[in-house]
Amino acid sequence: MARPNVERRQHQRYALECPLRLTDAGGGVLATGRGINVSDGGMLFPVPPDAAPRPGAEVHLSFSLPRSTPNTFLLEEIDCPAVVVREEPSDAPGPVRVAVRFERPLDLAIEV
Repeated sequence: MARPNVERRQHQRYALECPLRLTDAGGGVLATGRGINVSDGGMLFPVPPDAAPRPGAEVHLSFSLPRSTPNTFLLEEIDCPAVVVREEPSDAPGPVRVAVRFERPLDLAIEV
């Protein structure tokens, strides 16, 4: 008997292709690119297969969130430690998708 799909996520995800930089615990750049989605609890993003950190690895993520007011548009810089939760291999040559969990949930206040 199949189980119904139950949402286990604690935080709502938002599709957001924000610029990002992934570094290892020593500060070495592993990858740069754009996110796929983000929540207060973590992020999913593509990286080259040879740069993908393994699940459990401690990494640091820097990304930019678009913010706007009636008179301005800017990018807010977010820097946070994270832990790799999983790697989703691709069937075709190209990037793999990496999911991370932020060490402490963020309060991104994303509006859609």
